[in-house]
Parts: sequence; C-alpha cells; structure tokens
Amino acid sequence: MTSKHASDLQLATRVAEGHEDAATEMFQALAGEMFGFARKMVGDEATAEDVLQEAMVGVLRAAAKYDGRVSLRAFAFGILRHKVADVFRKRGREILVNSDDPERDSFIANGHWQDTNFQPFNEQAELLEIVKRCMEDLPFNQREALELCALEGLSSQEAAEMLGVSSENLRQILHRGRASVRKCTDAKYEGAA
Repeated sequence: MTSKHASDLQLATRVAEGHEDAATEMFQALAGEMFGFARKMVGDEATAEDVLQEAMVGVLRAAAKYDGRVSLRAFAFGILRHKVADVFRKRGREILVNSDDPERDSFIANGHWQDTNFQPFNEQAELLEIVKRCMEDLPFNQREALELCALEGLSSQEAAEMLGVSSENLRQILHRGRASVRKCTDAKYEGAA
C-alpha cells in the first residue's frame, strides 16, 4: 500500500466512524472532479448534480468497505460510474422527446436570420456533432475510457485505475472505442456530405 493509499484509508476510516470533518474533507477533495466527469457523461448539469449526490452518499456509506488497495479517488469514481450507468439504463427505458426548436434563437422578431455571417453548412461543427453522436452510441466502457483519456486528460494508468481494469485492457478498450468512432464518423459524415 502506498503512502497516498494509507492516508486515503485513514480518511475513509474516519468517515466510516462518523467524523463530519473527514466527510467534508473527502467531499472537497473529490466533488469537483467527480461533478465534471458526471456532467460530461450525462450531458446536463441538473442530472450531473443528482448523480454526484447519489455517488457521494454511496461513498459515505461504503467508506467502511474501503481497504486502501486503490486510491480513494478510484474507489469513489467506481461508485460514480455505477450511478452514471444507472442514468443510462433509466434513459433507455424512457421515451425522450425534445419539443424545442433547435433554430429558435437563430431568428430575430421579423423572421430574418440573426447572424449576418450565416453559413448554411459549418463543416467543423457538423463533424463534431457527428463524433458526439457516435460517442453516444459506444458501449458504456468504451465511451467512459475515451472520456477519461481524451477529454479529462487522465493518464492511461490513472484511467485504468479509475475504471478498475489493467493498463493492457484499457489500451484495448480505447482501441476498440476509437475504431468504432472512426468507422461511425466516416459512415455518417460521408452520408451527410
């Protein structure tokens, strides 16, 4: 056990014993990064706040089970990942209908286009939207790995620890995810052009 994991274990033990200051310390150390990850994964702040709250309650409840073999951060992110997965399972059972007009804010009151530099096709924006849609279609573990490494900027070792997989397994997950996004993007982009 590293010294960092030993201090994590001491903090978790104090949380499990009911020390409020330890719970506050843990929350302050983890909440910002966990919220950022949740927001990127679920797509909106309100849901991310709910997921974060559920995850932190889960971490507090599970603090007594923490054994110091991984960092407290990885332990907490493991719980967060399960809460994010719950959101996706729930979304899969819901019928999602968006009644908002995507171009509602693009016009002024007289019906003219608001932006005088209107370009009917923005190739970079279109490509980014296609990549985003392709990422959403990935299996959860591939999407999560790509989010952690590409968007969060975590090292492979940190991401593997957070996901609870070996470095080699992470490399394979990332490879499959990138290949799937590339294939999907090529198909959708060529179809849009």
